[in-house]
Amino acid sequence: MPGLVERIVCGDERRASLKVIGGMIPYPPYCLCDAMEGALHENLGDPYAYPGLTEMVGEVVSFASKASLGRVYPGWVTSGATESNILALYAAREEGYTTVIRFSSAHYSISKAARILGMREVVVESLGGFAANIEGLEEALEENPGSLVVATLGTTETGYLDPVPDMARLARRYDSILHIDAAFTGPLLAYLGSSKAPKALDATVRTMAVDLHKIPEAPLGVGVLLAYSNDLLESLWFEAPYLPSGRQFGILGSRPAAPLAAASMIARRIEPHMGEIAEALMDSTREVYDELVERGPYGAPHPPESPLICLTHPMHRRVHGRLQALGYRAYQCPTFGGVRLAIMPHVLGGVLREWVEVLRRVA
Repeated sequence: MPGLVERIVCGDERRASLKVIGGMIPYPPYCLCDAMEGALHENLGDPYAYPGLTEMVGEVVSFASKASLGRVYPGWVTSGATESNILALYAAREEGYTTVIRFSSAHYSISKAARILGMREVVVESLGGFAANIEGLEEALEENPGSLVVATLGTTETGYLDPVPDMARLARRYDSILHIDAAFTGPLLAYLGSSKAPKALDATVRTMAVDLHKIPEAPLGVGVLLAYSNDLLESLWFEAPYLPSGRQFGILGSRPAAPLAAASMIARRIEPHMGEIAEALMDSTREVYDELVERGPYGAPHPPESPLICLTHPMHRRVHGRLQALGYRAYQCPTFGGVRLAIMPHVLGGVLREWVEVLRRVA
């Protein structure tokens, strides 16, 4: 099913060979150009001044909410998960949570956010470099009650899903709260049927970051921050007296609304098909895992829990060198010494088959 999202959004697909293995920033569907061009001059930093932008925000937030949690929650658009993570930590700090507890497998943007905000960071070593260390988390919470705990649903290197319900129970026990970084896997969570995913946002599981420029294949620069209450979201608006609305959301200022216009169009068209997309992605991921890991020549830290595999190899530097010599650029999972293979809608079919064949050859 090559170009699955593009076929749903545009009616057909125009895909060629892709030479970036493991990247998470696909080309957006070709037919979005007109929608983007019409919003290039509109300022997403001042949505109330431009008719239609607030409605687009609502469409994107609704899509992200239902795809990740099964129902609509308060939310607003950001430039991506890094900004969403910074805002989530900021909201927690403003309520008095000044310590951040994370696993070593968390995305680097959590450390960036803690550093920017002057928050104390406690790192719990992940088991095997990838798995949630629940015993270590409890020890950290015993020593640091009243903290913000960060869970990751779809870690950057291996796609592992942290067990949010278990982490939330511990956070509750130690008067702490939880933020979820679901940048990559978020739009699939409601369809994966994983017991590790949250059932809802609440007073403990406060916020969730979801990107739309990954799995849904919107143009780069569209993320969503979801919150359990409107009051929490309101704390992330800042005064901007000269704007028609008098306020502005998030960290950034003026920026074009073109990515939002494209994302809202994608959201409207693919929402009825997200179950099909999730199934196709996971089926392909399991097939690749069987072909390259179960049958060799690669290893992997764990079986796939999301559409991402870390393909380890004892001579991984040579593997990367051979890929580069063939004109490919491959993302790494450096903790394990391997190639990160992100399986997204735009690579299903021919592109993925090409990658499997070249990965087998260079190994």
